[in-house]
Amino acid sequence: MWRLHRFYIHCLILLVSCLSGLPSFGQSIAYTVDNLPSPKIKGQDYFVSNPDGILSSGTVAELDGLSTQIEATTKSEFAIVVVNDYVGDSDFEFALKLFNAWGIGKKESNNGLLLFIAKDRHEYRFITGYGMESILPDAYLKRIGEKYLVPNFRNEDYDRGVMEASEFIKTILTSPDSKAELERLMPEATPVWSFKSPILRNSLLVLGLFAICYIWLGEVTRAIKGKLTKKSKYFPPLASGCGCMGIVMFISVFICAFALNNFEEVYQWKNLPYFIGVFGSITLAMKYNASRTQIVNSYQDEENIQKALRKFRVWGLVPLLLSPLALFDLIGLNKRIRKNQLRLAPPDQSGRWLRMNKDDVSTRESAYLDKGQLLEEKIGSRSYEIWIDQTTNETKLVPWDENVGFSDCPACHYRTFETGRTKTIRAATYSSQGLEERFDLCKNCGHRVSHGEHSTPVKVRSTSSSSGGGSSSSGGGGSFGGGSSGGGGAGGRW
Repeated sequence: MWRLHRFYIHCLILLVSCLSGLPSFGQSIAYTVDNLPSPKIKGQDYFVSNPDGILSSGTVAELDGLSTQIEATTKSEFAIVVVNDYVGDSDFEFALKLFNAWGIGKKESNNGLLLFIAKDRHEYRFITGYGMESILPDAYLKRIGEKYLVPNFRNEDYDRGVMEASEFIKTILTSPDSKAELERLMPEATPVWSFKSPILRNSLLVLGLFAICYIWLGEVTRAIKGKLTKKSKYFPPLASGCGCMGIVMFISVFICAFALNNFEEVYQWKNLPYFIGVFGSITLAMKYNASRTQIVNSYQDEENIQKALRKFRVWGLVPLLLSPLALFDLIGLNKRIRKNQLRLAPPDQSGRWLRMNKDDVSTRESAYLDKGQLLEEKIGSRSYEIWIDQTTNETKLVPWDENVGFSDCPACHYRTFETGRTKTIRAATYSSQGLEERFDLCKNCGHRVSHGEHSTPVKVRSTSSSSGGGSSSSGGGGSFGGGSSGGGGAGGRW
């Protein structure tokens, strides 16, 4: 029984070894000019090389017939090569070398045309012989590729793309007046930066709309804000918008290039209005936030702040519709109003209480607050609403805690006790640890609580490296009809 088991095991190992030595059926071959099969091997009336079976057999037969008609009518040779991949870094160099190796076109007139397609690299390349360049200029070949090849190839309809482009080329080559036919069928494309271009018009329209909203927010802020001016700690909204857009673009490049594999489809001129829309939306959100902050900082009195924010919420509604990100600011604005609503409620419902308005020039808080309370308001740890009984002149102070970075001092009991402070005793170096003291300190009375000394980590040197590479190219010659090319043509990607 054991011998039988060993026999089966040896047979299984032998079978696996044999199968592992066979090439994978789904493995893609990268062709060189030397091993790429010429269609002329099958006969004189064959012009299509389709070794990987990307095109259907019916389409290949139609294309062979089409090229045969072109040759019979014009003596020109139109060859088509469709592969998954090739050896090399440049589709232009490979296609040019292949053109000259096969000698596409008649030797005396150099009237050959090659369409080379590399499916896995999403590349196509037209190469023209010297005699074909005047009939099919590079610019027109580029338009043919953009009109027929690129849209169909993006939909993975390679049969239709190659067929439509080839039929158009046949129409041009067999036309009595090729140049006139080219101008009629392929009018010159409108440049992106021309005012006739819908891309530019739409981009300017979107940019103008966001610019109007940006200016509107600025004017609304100017009309609503108070007299106080505090220096902003934030970047200007326009600079912040540019920075955020740069980050979005940087991240989207990796997502489109590696995750979604649609980089070429997304980053096109036709999508410029959408990119401007995203930039405008981000910048408008930054402006909304800056305006809200500017309004809050321009008042001392909470009632005035709430009145101004309510006005801003109404007048800033239209820009808000164009910037969904600003909704987060609107939510924060509403939460702030609700949170501080109780601050405006009097101590009782007698109707005798009058709240002091801190923005009133006649209001002097020092007459009602002591030194510790004034310090609390200065550092933003606590603020006070001052209420005066109009009948008895009694004063009531209602405290509101604001900054969580402070707590009540155990010594003086004011909210001026700052926690989590550190003091460097010995700085860390690249070879030894440092030492620091952690402590809490009251800004009012100086009460100090030490939490002991703690070591800090050794400093680490940063390292960086860079490397570079190179490329090489080569050329060659051969035969087909004996033609040659100097590199005319056009190419692109999808």
